[in-house]
Amino acid sequence: SSLRLRSDLSPESLPFQLRPIDWYSLGYTAVDPETRPSRTIDYAAGDFFLQDAGSMLALAGCEADVPPRNDRLVCDLCAAPGGKASALLESIEDGFLLANEPIKSRIAPLAFNLSRTGIDRYAISSMDPDKLAERLGGVFDLVLVDVPCSGQALLGRGKQSLAAVSQTQIEHSASRARRILKSAITLVRPGGQLVLSTCTFAEAENESQVRWMLQQGGVSPAPVERLTGYSSGESNCTYRLWPHRHHCAGSFAASVRCEDAEPMVTGRRQKRQRQKNRERLPAELSQWFDGLPKRYQVSGATIWGWPEDAPSWVDTIAIRGPEIAYRTGQTWKPSHETSVRRRGPWSIRQSIEVDDETAHQFLFGQPIPCDQSGWCVVRHHGRGLGWIKASHGTGKNHLTSAARMSG
Repeated sequence: SSLRLRSDLSPESLPFQLRPIDWYSLGYTAVDPETRPSRTIDYAAGDFFLQDAGSMLALAGCEADVPPRNDRLVCDLCAAPGGKASALLESIEDGFLLANEPIKSRIAPLAFNLSRTGIDRYAISSMDPDKLAERLGGVFDLVLVDVPCSGQALLGRGKQSLAAVSQTQIEHSASRARRILKSAITLVRPGGQLVLSTCTFAEAENESQVRWMLQQGGVSPAPVERLTGYSSGESNCTYRLWPHRHHCAGSFAASVRCEDAEPMVTGRRQKRQRQKNRERLPAELSQWFDGLPKRYQVSGATIWGWPEDAPSWVDTIAIRGPEIAYRTGQTWKPSHETSVRRRGPWSIRQSIEVDDETAHQFLFGQPIPCDQSGWCVVRHHGRGLGWIKASHGTGKNHLTSAARMSG
């Protein structure tokens, strides 16, 4: 199993032995193939993400494992299921991430993976790249485009059919990707970076696309020095991993600089217009949290909240964000995301620290002992795992199903 470790942790902190992945400093592979990282408390606590080593090539191109640059605006244009987007979110410090996913059925896993980071500096949109480029052209310091492709690298893992190698599929994928890339170029601010990523081997979907981009006005190669050993093609900015050489599914990444984009949204931290008749926050939030968000959005049965310095356009294009609370019937409940939050403007009022046995009991969805009353976050070594609602010595389990261990 390959995994991506949080930047503030060391591989020695995990309960199994790891060996590093050469092209990405936060990437590791479990030494024992029988190890099941997803069955550990550390995984539940968000200490690492399971991720194929090949997909980390694009993250290396984005330099998501180096100290963050302040005030950076990043867009993951085709973000689901969120492996790369979550890495970018962990890398931005006081910047902001827009995770765009045009296919609405893929939003739920994207939202969950972003929530696992414990960071609230993101918004999720679901727009066609053309429409997004019309709204936010020339805004982003970095745009990652993990374009839909023929998926040939997934053949060996049984996740793709032989249609992936057909000329028809390759041409269809290349044509679709070129349309997306045209919009992606527009989204990059003058002097910003665009990183292209695929999980296919077809030259028409990889190096050919980069040659086309470099023929566009204002687009130039942006070589990634540390990836020189993985170079492919003649453009000096394209890189490949191969299953038989690099012990991963295989992948392609390219890095270019975009100089000519004209910003369509002025100001990186615009002052927002005051929202009129905004729905008030339910009183229950004051029972769960010390301090309340000043930048929030109530959408039906869900409340999202963003940092006050989030970009001005967030409120107008986000369909989801860092979730604070949700309603079932007439009852508001705290969202799972707040229990794992590592940064943010407020703190949890009630929490309990549990041992390994009780943590596993909780993660399997069972009630646990608790001598407090009301909503309470379960913590293990200080790390939030989820919510319980306690009364009469028992904490009723409210861990979201996506975060539970099974089997």
